[in-house]
Amino acid sequence: MEILSEDRLDNLILYSEQRLQYLAHDQIWKGKGTESDPFVIENANILGQAILIKKSSLYISFINCNFDHAQFEACKNILLKDCTFETLSLSKSMKFKIYNCYISDLKFSRTKEIVIKKTVIFDVPTKFRIKNIIFEDCQINNEFLDYVLRKKLGGFYSKIKEIIVSFIIIIILFIFYRLFWATYALNYSDVKSLFLIVSVIIVLLIILCFSSFYEYLAKRKVPKIIISESKKI
Repeated sequence: MEILSEDRLDNLILYSEQRLQYLAHDQIWKGKGTESDPFVIENANILGQAILIKKSSLYISFINCNFDHAQFEACKNILLKDCTFETLSLSKSMKFKIYNCYISDLKFSRTKEIVIKKTVIFDVPTKFRIKNIIFEDCQINNEFLDYVLRKKLGGFYSKIKEIIVSFIIIIILFIFYRLFWATYALNYSDVKSLFLIVSVIIVLLIILCFSSFYEYLAKRKVPKIIISESKKI
């Protein structure tokens, strides 16, 4: 099949939602582009080797396709399955599913609600704005995994540090007040009892802080990037 006359942008073939609908009708694609019956592009790269799809909400499934460069900008409802990409770029996009693919260079920019499963990814940049990204049983480069770990732990420790500092300030103020009062109103045995009580309180607060840390870790709130059983390559 021949593709439509091409608009090119930096050597990429540009497709809008309207152009995709026209192409689907002209070439009789499988499906209707809806959630229950998505368009299916399978085993043949009818769009070209280097494409840019902009502002599309059509439901499209790319199955077993190969791309030198595929860029999706302000798109959603896309499934990429058993595909190979030299470069895959997602910008301002959401609701993507990427299953069992091979990606040499994966780029994100302001994306969310992306699920990536059983995919090999050789290069992922560590400077991006993403959230709600799930990597499940993937093989990912060391730098990205280390970055995500630092990002998570940095957020967790930052929150715990704030809690600990607040408690320490309260405890110090309490100790100064009680010691001042004990020095002038209590005998020596009372001061020792006071120190024992304060020590117990400090230990309990430390336990509370670490309990909060592990609870926070389990919820994985910062950032919303989940890596499940993924391996370094």
